[in-house]
Amino acid sequence: MEDQEDYLTLSEAAEYLGVSRVTLWRRVRDGTLTPYQAASSRRKKLVKRKDLDKLLRPRKLSSLR
Repeated sequence: MEDQEDYLTLSEAAEYLGVSRVTLWRRVRDGTLTPYQAASSRRKKLVKRKDLDKLLRPRKLSSLR
């Protein structure tokens, strides 16, 4: 079972990654991040910390030009 600390609000997630909330919403729109609705508020959206950590992992570049 996942703990409450495994989720961050979009504002917390933006600070965690060092990006803007707009950038996070772009990741939600393109399917990179899955948002979850907080039980306490219909307006509050959450993301899983492990999904954010995946974005921080280095990845191999397909080609350099």
